[in-house]
Amino acid sequence: MTIQILSRRSELLHDRPTPIRIGTGELCLNLNPGDPGLYFADSTPAPSTGLIKAGPTFIGSTAPNTPASGFASFSKGESWLDNSSTHIMKLWDGSTWQTPKAVVSRFAGKPTAPVDGQLHYDTAAAGLFMWDASGPSWVAV
Repeated sequence: MTIQILSRRSELLHDRPTPIRIGTGELCLNLNPGDPGLYFADSTPAPSTGLIKAGPTFIGSTAPNTPASGFASFSKGESWLDNSSTHIMKLWDGSTWQTPKAVVSRFAGKPTAPVDGQLHYDTAAAGLFMWDASGPSWVAV
């Protein structure tokens, strides 16, 4: 019995496959070290077929797939470690990037772009603080 294994690959940065052009069970790989990933299409019928990124987490100061060279969308559940200032993990919920609320950091001084509820241990002040966006200010815990 012959088994057909389908796969596509690209080395172009941010090149994501268009999900309606992927066969059932076909795997797509991007090998570019700037935004590598393993992709496959979900089971939603065309033209609404979605793209799933199986990993890894993107690390960078701007959202992954920016600017897109292939499929321009993100995958529901895709993760991004935003290292622009505070190294905050973000998750794509299907329409926007969400930030988990249990974010903790540790270094001298305070983060420059905190999120509401973020905990930070300031080694210079030897204290634990929480960012209160309604203030907005750092509050000693």
